Amino acid sequence: MISLNSKRRSAKASGRLRALLVALVVALVTLAGATASAEDNKGEDKSLDEKLDTYWSVDRELPAVQERTFTREGRIGLGLYAGLLSSEPFYYYYPVGLRGSYFFNNFLGIEVEGSFMDAPGVLTHDTELTDFLEIAREDSFDKAIDTEDRFLWRANVLLTWHPLYGKLAFLQRKLTHFDFNLALGAGLVGVDRPDDLRQDHSSSVAPELVFGGGIQFFATHDIVLRLEGRGYVYQGAKTPSNEDSFVKQLQVPTEFLLGASYMF
Repeated sequence: MISLNSKRRSAKASGRLRALLVALVVALVTLAGATASAEDNKGEDKSLDEKLDTYWSVDRELPAVQERTFTREGRIGLGLYAGLLSSEPFYYYYPVGLRGSYFFNNFLGIEVEGSFMDAPGVLTHDTELTDFLEIAREDSFDKAIDTEDRFLWRANVLLTWHPLYGKLAFLQRKLTHFDFNLALGAGLVGVDRPDDLRQDHSSSVAPELVFGGGIQFFATHDIVLRLEGRGYVYQGAKTPSNEDSFVKQLQVPTEFLLGASYMF
């Protein structure tokens, strides 16, 4: 009887041991599979990170922005332009002009430009202040001697610097090429100027300093559309309030220009 019970307990113990061994083997296999899967996922994540780093890297190839499609070096440009000069108190103007340019390289050039505006009622107009004074003072007001200079023409030589060149996607279909420029130079301005005593007026020529900048769009390899601004610094007419001060006589009219140039 005792021998039979012992055999039964031994069989049960062996069964439990086999079940424990099977469970242990299954656990080890599962753990090994999970570890391998984690290593694979880690490898995939690393590969994805490398691809993203390559995509966003500044060293990746960007052929659309690396090359300068339109060049200027050694080229000559001829152009037309019209402008708006409205910063003067007594007159505003619509100057029209011509310009010629030569580029030493893609960044630096020299430009000669000249404009004409001595056409009263067409290119030169009175401001509302002038109209008001003519009505209020009637015969006692003569705009030729009681105002400041009236511009007749100007001619300037400028050094132009083109530091920025870029491209824009127009409606995601066409690339628009452009550059920004800065300009500095000097020239002459012709004016109709009242004398110091405000008794008469005559034509005069004054030197001026010119500065400005703008943006230029390449419509084709040869045609450039231009939108620019100019500031002019010159010694204006003397008045009773500024006759003893050179600084007070300085005038700084500003002008906006719209034009086009053809590059040879």
